[in-house]
This record gives sequence, structure tokens and C-alpha cells, in this order.
Amino acid sequence: MRKIYKFLFFINKLVWKFNHRLYMKNNNILMKKLGMKIEGDPIYISATVSFDGTDYSLIEIGDKTVISSGVRVLTHDFSVSRMLYAVDRLKANEKEKSILSPVKIGRNVFIGARSIVMPGTVIEDNVVVGAGSVVRGRLEKNGIYIGNPAVKIRTIEEQLIKYEQRGLI
Repeated sequence: MRKIYKFLFFINKLVWKFNHRLYMKNNNILMKKLGMKIEGDPIYISATVSFDGTDYSLIEIGDKTVISSGVRVLTHDFSVSRMLYAVDRLKANEKEKSILSPVKIGRNVFIGARSIVMPGTVIEDNVVVGAGSVVRGRLEKNGIYIGNPAVKIRTIEEQLIKYEQRGLI
């Protein structure tokens, strides 16, 4: 059954090119069927978002969230195999090892284009992540984060004051 949902998930990405509303309606349903924890209704998740398919149940997405194009959400870390191999604790013929860690994306979160969300990340509610950021650890609520690694540059309230001063809102 999981293979069927993965196939439908792929087909739905084609729907995205013609009808974003239908795509999002189908996408939320399919993500839940694959095991993701979806709270409420995310506003938009681009068809070009790449979710780590190791274990979809490790991914949680909150209500009113927007995930922009090219974002990558990872729940696995295979670098542990390279480290074990480097110190002779993993032999060439042994199975690769990985560490799985959940990712939680809170409510009313915006993740900018081409960002990478690393395993074990928690993004609290009301957070903006700038494009191209590498997100790891815990991003506290009501903050704006940018960079590699993503760091808090100001609060949402401070950003709104800047926009008002510039006459943007």
C-alpha cells in the first residue's frame, strides 16, 4: 500500500503544474497516508520539496505552514558510517549504519527556498527561515533565522517595525 501512496505522491506533483489548490488538497492527504504527522492545514508545500523517505512518521508539520521550493527535509544521518569506517569499527562488507531523528515544523512557519532542515530539528511556532538556510537544532518561536547554520537575527515584531519604517506594510 505504501508503494501506491508514494506513486500517487509522485503523480500529485504533476497536478501541481496545473492546479495548486487541488495539489495541496491531495498533498496533505497523501502525506498523512505516508505517515507524516500533519496538524491542521499547511497553507503551501511546494511540489519541489524533498522529504526524506526513510521514515515519514518522523516528520511533523504544523497548521498554516509554508514550505517553499527546493527545500530538503532530512531525518537520517549516514555520516556515522563514514566515521565508524574511519576508525575501523565498520568493515567494508558490513551494512551501512545511520541515525534517524525526527523533524518537527511548528504552526505558522515559513521556510524559504532551497533551505535544508537537518535531522533532529525542531522549528517552533511563528518562525521565518530565510532562503538557503541550513537549519539544525531548535529554532525558538517568533524569530527570524537565516544563514548556514541558521541563526536568529531578530524577532518577528522587530522585522515588522523595519517593514513599517520602510513603508512596505
